[in-house]
Amino acid sequence: MTKTLLKNLPVQQLRAGAALVSAGLLAAVFVAGCNNGDDKPAAQQPGATSAPATSTPAPGKAEVTLTPTLKGRVLTMKITVAGTVLVPLGAEDKKPLPEDTGLVDLSLGSDYNFGDGTQPGGADGGSVVCEGATKQKTSTETYEPADPHTYAKPGTYTFTYNIRFCGGESGETKTTKTAQIVVT
Repeated sequence: MTKTLLKNLPVQQLRAGAALVSAGLLAAVFVAGCNNGDDKPAAQQPGATSAPATSTPAPGKAEVTLTPTLKGRVLTMKITVAGTVLVPLGAEDKKPLPEDTGLVDLSLGSDYNFGDGTQPGGADGGSVVCEGATKQKTSTETYEPADPHTYAKPGTYTFTYNIRFCGGESGETKTTKTAQIVVT
């Protein structure tokens, strides 16, 4: 019966009817997608999917890589520091350190020891504070903390490096890395 009715209708009425049905279906899909009767947006309905949440990594301990080069009894140590850290504030003005400050210079200080009883070395972080710090910086920096070091005699030594940054539960994080140095 439906085929007979459709054959007898003029083409304009058939097109108008098809457009009306299409518009009705589109409206039904739109309404179903926007609200399913729970008064919650569609993305909050059970089984709904949405774009994955993105977040900034939480500041924490920096990763440290030690790269020793030993020539005879002379050690050169390259240190790579990488990670996301909180930018400390100047102790006087309570403002974050400048954008172009290197990662190691954002530290609260670092120290190293060649493990042979000689004077340890290091750097003070300067006049900075962590309290109130919220700005983060993600970076990588490689540097040599000291001139080449000469071991007085053969032996096995432990080079130790520590660096501290703002962050963590106590307000400060510390990363320690060691490397075994065998001098022949």
